Amino acid sequence: MQKILEILKILSDEVRLKIVSLLAENELCVCELMEALEMSQSRISNHLRILRTTGIIEAKREGKWIFYSVARDTTDKALWKIVQTIVDKVDKGDYLTKEKILIKKLISKRGEPGHCPLPC
Repeated sequence: MQKILEILKILSDEVRLKIVSLLAENELCVCELMEALEMSQSRISNHLRILRTTGIIEAKREGKWIFYSVARDTTDKALWKIVQTIVDKVDKGDYLTKEKILIKKLISKRGEPGHCPLPC
């Protein structure tokens, strides 16, 4: 029960909810999230750290970049179900339309696999 309450508390923050919703669709680096959400690197990184320590997201290093995604292969199926339900509800509206369009443009500019198009 405590883990569920912790997840709900973490996802009650609007920035973290936006990050998780964007990461549910694509693996993204900090630079891409900064650009899409118009926030500083330190602010995005702090939210990513919180999400990562609770197991909601995971990170993968490719060269000098770290790409983040929703942790789908979690052993805690209840955790994944909660996260998925919340993300699905957010995605039904036009909540992140502008950000999703920008993310698609940024991803299309990636060169070699795992290469972020922005100056990080």
